[in-house]
Amino acid sequence: MTEPKARQVAGGAEPGTFDQELDLRGVVSFGIGLALTMIVVLGMVWLLVAHWKSRQIAHDPPPSPIAEARAPRPPPEPRLQSSPVRDMEELRAREDSVLTSYGWVDRQAGIGRIPIDRAVELLLEKGLPAPPPAEAPQKKTARPRRAGGKRSAAPPPRRGAP
Repeated sequence: MTEPKARQVAGGAEPGTFDQELDLRGVVSFGIGLALTMIVVLGMVWLLVAHWKSRQIAHDPPPSPIAEARAPRPPPEPRLQSSPVRDMEELRAREDSVLTSYGWVDRQAGIGRIPIDRAVELLLEKGLPAPPPAEAPQKKTARPRRAGGKRSAAPPPRRGAP
């Protein structure tokens, strides 16, 4: 029997070969040249910007003494808060512990507190209480008019006034 010939790949070339029209050395040298050119150009731009910045700073007028006088100053003594950020963190930690734990508000009166999450669960289970019925509006009585159909010049008396 004869040996079968090597199969050809879909592109027509044999496996392990590549397109001979591409010059690998040319592609690599172009990439290296492009990278070097970019480095040189970016370096020149950086130097140019640094030069422009130094020239601009040299031409800037000195700051106004009014602006320096308006600079923020620490408040006068006595300073009641040495570190307001830490004080706020401590306050929030205390509030969180109150809002997430059980405890007594007034033990003698039997008033306690529960965590917010538990209160929401209870509210969802039981629902809100019904509002009290609204009172019927009082009927307004008409004041008698003076003769001639004109109202009196005096303002109406206030309710509950002596």
